Amino acid sequence: MTKLILIRTAQTDWQSQGRLAGDTDLKLNEQGRLEAVADARAVAQFKPQAVHCGAEEATHQTATIVANELGLKVKTSKAFREIDLGHWEGLTQEDFCERFAKVHRQWRNDPLSVEPPEGESIATVADRLEAGLEKARKRRDVGRIVLVLGHFAFAVSRCKFDDGDYEHFWEYIDGEDHLHVFDLEEAADPLAKGAEPH
Repeated sequence: MTKLILIRTAQTDWQSQGRLAGDTDLKLNEQGRLEAVADARAVAQFKPQAVHCGAEEATHQTATIVANELGLKVKTSKAFREIDLGHWEGLTQEDFCERFAKVHRQWRNDPLSVEPPEGESIATVADRLEAGLEKARKRRDVGRIVLVLGHFAFAVSRCKFDDGDYEHFWEYIDGEDHLHVFDLEEAADPLAKGAEPH
């Protein structure tokens, strides 16, 4: 059984400013570094065996802090990178809503139906996360995996692999919860044959 320990990338200045942050390389701010240490201590009880993450700077920084606290090495994969928000990257929520009101409403109502200009869709992100997880799980000696993901990728993973739908997608983006643990075989996991959504 694979226990997946999801950690959302800790805070950067863009997050604190309410900006849309996709796969742009950003450094953690001081609050972010404190969050990463706290997350590492919180997941220690699960005795993780591996730490995986995306390649963008803040995510890799978060994963490195977590891995150092746990005495593990970081495994970086492009499959786990944050969403590419294309031309929307760096916009504040207010700017986005004001400039693209119709698209903003559609994105909030049905995140799967919108693809950022020069960016990528939620479905594309979900597919590569699935491929990355399948590869990570091939090591039979690793049953407890920490996966550090950007805010959007974190939400996609929770929706696709645990919930089985995207009803709470924006709650995971906007909420304070940045740590989530579940057993893939007991979740709505397309990687586990016979698994049923709950």
